[in-house]
Amino acid sequence: MVVAVTKGQTELSSQLRELGYDVVTYGEYNLPIDAIVYSGSSLTSSQMTNSNFGSSYGVLMISANNHTIKEIDNTLKKRTYSPLF
Repeated sequence: MVVAVTKGQTELSSQLRELGYDVVTYGEYNLPIDAIVYSGSSLTSSQMTNSNFGSSYGVLMISANNHTIKEIDNTLKKRTYSPLF
């Protein structure tokens, strides 16, 4: 699974690689991705292109805010995300 991570999340990127994910930097990778893990209150969509979306189902977007690596890994494996609010 190819997971794009926003810049500046080096620890998260390393942890995802250790779990076996192919990790790329969001906005610098122009091939299909399966998920985007971002931090902050929003994600800039200006770098999203049709070439990034490898399937007709779209891309799973996960906010890393207040989530552990275990929670992010679980979300990636289940391919579902439910924000807690």
